[in-house]
Amino acid sequence: MICSNCGKNNANITYKQNVNGKMIELNLCDSCAHELGVFNSFDDIFSPMILDLEYVLPEEIKCKKCGYTLSKYRSTGLFGCDECYKTFKKEIDSILLKMQGKNRHIKQEEHIKKEKLKPIDELKEELQELVKQEKFEEAAVVRDKIKELEKKYNKEEK
Repeated sequence: MICSNCGKNNANITYKQNVNGKMIELNLCDSCAHELGVFNSFDDIFSPMILDLEYVLPEEIKCKKCGYTLSKYRSTGLFGCDECYKTFKKEIDSILLKMQGKNRHIKQEEHIKKEKLKPIDELKEELQELVKQEKFEEAAVVRDKIKELEKKYNKEEK
């Protein structure tokens, strides 16, 4: 089952809640369950609402260099050292994506996009040159390559 929240990771937690007489069920992965506070609030508001939860919390990931944990980062907004960025890379990406709608700097995204389009642009130049030289059969082959690459690129963008 895929996580109901992020839609990416495998869900291994079933969270059920009765809202106005209607049962709502969420299937969550570890990180989304932690981010949504399912495990932080057992003793107070969530404990009567969780009806079907068969899960043992894994040991929290710690930075090997400074011992910092992700929950410490969430409470302070700060990391303990430079190694924390490598240790919590996956979690940072997820947090930034949810907070800001993107997890990469715009200029970095533009650079990546230009690099992906570079082969297409080169083929388009080659196509124009072949048409000028009236090499239409070779131009048709290049045109088909361009269409194939554009189709592949558009699928990756979605």
